[in-house]
Amino acid sequence: MKRAHLLLLVPAVMLLIGCEKEITVELPDTPEQLVVEGTIEPGLPPFIILTRTQSYFEPLDAAAISNSFVRGAVITVDNGNGPVQLDQLCTSALTPEQRVLFSEITGLDPALVSNADICVYSTANTALFGEVGRTYDLRIEAEGKVLTSTTTIPNPVPLDSVWFQLAQQRPNDDTLGFAWGTLTDPDTLGNCYRWMARRISRRANGSVEDPTFISPLGNTFQDKYVNGLTFDFSFIRGRQFYSNQPEDENEEAGFYKVGDTIAVKFVSIGFNEHEFYTSYDENVGSQGDLFGNPVNARSNISGGLGIWAGWGVYADTIICLPQ
Repeated sequence: MKRAHLLLLVPAVMLLIGCEKEITVELPDTPEQLVVEGTIEPGLPPFIILTRTQSYFEPLDAAAISNSFVRGAVITVDNGNGPVQLDQLCTSALTPEQRVLFSEITGLDPALVSNADICVYSTANTALFGEVGRTYDLRIEAEGKVLTSTTTIPNPVPLDSVWFQLAQQRPNDDTLGFAWGTLTDPDTLGNCYRWMARRISRRANGSVEDPTFISPLGNTFQDKYVNGLTFDFSFIRGRQFYSNQPEDENEEAGFYKVGDTIAVKFVSIGFNEHEFYTSYDENVGSQGDLFGNPVNARSNISGGLGIWAGWGVYADTIICLPQ
């Protein structure tokens, strides 16, 4: 019986082999577009990163990343007192110490900053530093294109409390847990929020555990179903892109642990900004999912892609103590 089964299987395998056919998929050419990543928050100048879209099959190395940044753009921001032109700042002109500060301020990965020549646009003009309730008009002229956008810095909404709580997902685990917060949402529908955090405790070599703030997927939400309510929520520990840290590859992945000190940045944003960040997360989360539907990030940039976001920032700190 076993031999008869094998004899029947051979023709079936040969049939499948005979049905193999090489399939060539031709992806349509899409015009190159400019991509904006810009933020402004209270007490800080605007930061604008301007890049170009790249073909799916183009190489992704330090040289390609450097070449994707747009240089020589004319970028202005107007807070109602007239447009102020931003200055271009590239990492190739910075010292190693300045690059560390550059990463912390812009949120760009330190490894990327060290290995690629990255340019941002900003200003030291304090008259343009962010103010709560103020509206900022952005205008970009680059490579024959004009991009515009508008954003407002909302009033920050403070968290009632923040704390560390053990996850207790493994027996006898008294070390790993999540960051928690309590929010009382104002009784006005339309508030939108974004959570980000970084571990400011240090490693054995003296370096900060997280050099920049990290926003885990699903960190952006609105008050559509919680308007005016007080509720608790938690977030996992996010990871830096391309991280090779041991805690991102072992049982600690996604968890904070006893001994960590966490700086929390709870950001109030507008609805259009909420739409961009949630669609961006959906896009990133669907990568590698053969059955997921592709999602286009919902930009608030006219004439290009990306985001220009005013952030109303509430900051706090969590010390992860034994429980």
